[in-house]
Amino acid sequence: MIDIISRERRSYVRGDVYFKVKFKIISPDEYQDFKRSKKEVFSHDTREKGIDITDTDNKDAHITSNTSLIDFLLYMDEKLDQILDLVSKDVADKESSNLGIGSNISGSGMNIITDKPLEPGKIIHTNFVLSRFPLVFIDVFGEIVRVTPVDEDGKTSYHLGTKFLDLNLNDRERIIACVFQSQREAIRKKKDER
Repeated sequence: MIDIISRERRSYVRGDVYFKVKFKIISPDEYQDFKRSKKEVFSHDTREKGIDITDTDNKDAHITSNTSLIDFLLYMDEKLDQILDLVSKDVADKESSNLGIGSNISGSGMNIITDKPLEPGKIIHTNFVLSRFPLVFIDVFGEIVRVTPVDEDGKTSYHLGTKFLDLNLNDRERIIACVFQSQREAIRKKKDER
């Protein structure tokens, strides 16, 4: 008899969590420029002002205490995006925002369902709200590593496997916490149904 050893290749827990994703395709040069500018801003500001950028828990506690404020701010964000889309109709497709549905996420990447395919290797700038309470807003760059066409009811959608680029530790921990919370809620729901 042959012993089969199961090996999990993923480093982070992955969960099926559905959420809206806004993304924009950017060039590798734009991504490198952003990385350089972010590094300069954080290193300059934090050294001069003595700011601890790793301690964000206290700031988040004040924001997440009022759900109506969160809903209002998210609503305003969506409206501003709509206004910007209307004003920038002349901008090339590359510059405009795309919408998708995040269907699966972990601390290392996510799956985005869209109606248009993208080429593997493309870099995208994404932002999404993973949880409204507590508020978990993620703004991250990703690289398309896989594109899978899926036919459902005569319509083709595309599942974009995306690997996060330079996701900071705080955001990674918040994503993992949301996945665990979602899994706990699913288990609780199944127990209640029995």
